[in-house]
Amino acid sequence: MERMDDFVHYAGNENTNDAASIASSDVSFTSTMNFEHEPFEVFQSKVAELCKEKWPRLSTDAFTITRMEGGSFNRIIALQVDTSKTQLPWIQRHARNFIKKVCSNPGRKSAIREYVLRIPRFEYAWVEHDIAVLLFLADKNIPVPKITSFTLSSNNAIGSPYTIQPRLPGQPKTGLDLTIPQRISLARDLGSALAEMSQLRSSCPGSLDPAGILNGSSHFQTLRFQCPLRNSFRPGSGEPFTPSAPQSVYDFLVSQIARQRAYDLTLHREATNPWKGLGKITDELNKMGLFHDDTYYLTHMDLMPRNILVNVTSPTTARLSGIMDWDEAVFAPAFLNCCPPSWLWDFEGDEDLDEKVANETPADPEVQAVKKAFEDAVGSQYLTYAYSTEYRLARTICLLAITGLHSNDETYMARDVIDEWNEMKPECQVPGIWDFDSDDELDENDE
Repeated sequence: MERMDDFVHYAGNENTNDAASIASSDVSFTSTMNFEHEPFEVFQSKVAELCKEKWPRLSTDAFTITRMEGGSFNRIIALQVDTSKTQLPWIQRHARNFIKKVCSNPGRKSAIREYVLRIPRFEYAWVEHDIAVLLFLADKNIPVPKITSFTLSSNNAIGSPYTIQPRLPGQPKTGLDLTIPQRISLARDLGSALAEMSQLRSSCPGSLDPAGILNGSSHFQTLRFQCPLRNSFRPGSGEPFTPSAPQSVYDFLVSQIARQRAYDLTLHREATNPWKGLGKITDELNKMGLFHDDTYYLTHMDLMPRNILVNVTSPTTARLSGIMDWDEAVFAPAFLNCCPPSWLWDFEGDEDLDEKVANETPADPEVQAVKKAFEDAVGSQYLTYAYSTEYRLARTICLLAITGLHSNDETYMARDVIDEWNEMKPECQVPGIWDFDSDDELDENDE
């Protein structure tokens, strides 16, 4: 009997463009060890079986299956499908190949199709939500991966839900060295995409409800955030999802802060209480009139260079070919999606650049042009929220109110907001992160 792997082309690793938001790399067993996956050499035969399920009319040598470096949430496999290799009787197949050679047409459209197979790494992955977001965005003027097919069932050759997407051109912005004209080109595209995102609005905060979208509805509704928030690493609170109701931004933040504090108390975090100080800052920001827009906007939540796919098409042009990894997308207050992408005009390429310096004018006039190109494209509403200290603090408070505190990093974020506020507004001092007067314990943990 002939084995499947005699016919399916396998490759150890891919070195071309990557539509899965992550760069290709040398073959490595890192993901196998980190995520306890079966090795690619074993898994690829299951992918081959899946390909036969999806393209039953193609012969087994029509598929090239290639390992790609995955992200935190998904295992990624590259699929190359030669649609010309259909299953035909021996004589018809050879006759077809002879005709192709004799009547070759250089202008003939290629029969090769490039896809990526995305498989969730964790059992708690909210796959239907991830798919619904991409379907929701499919007809919008925002470059995102399309979906060729998907399943929410594990009853298939690979034993897991999955999506198959056409492979987009380009590579992640991370580590990509662009010229000034290319940066300007990318800045315009990103600004335009964010301006388009600002048109996707809801009167209710929350997560996109997958049910209607997956059933083909042109209307959408949002679901109330769970507390703790559901993500790939945890199942959420276990409470039933319920439709979200309209709320003012101020009421939304106050209610989320109260919910997060109540959740922390179930974990016996009586002494650690940044929510008291963050709540008082929220009160003051509301008095200052910051929360005047009670509409909620589609927010990516992780719009960093690693999730920006760039297709360099000429020495002067780099196009935004894809915004990747919408797993955590939500509808949130406008200012949350307005963190300025200073990595566009920061030539160190540091995606963790301190947001405090994002509005500093670059000394180099050419770099100034990159910043200006983004600002001209993104529009005035975005800029209203992007650079002010108050909205920057509100951004962090809102993020924590949605996601909660699950690591020291988030606790330090809360502490830094409170410290900066108390330094900036000494007349409106708020409590620190502990339910006693001193923050010495946290300072000791830093040492």
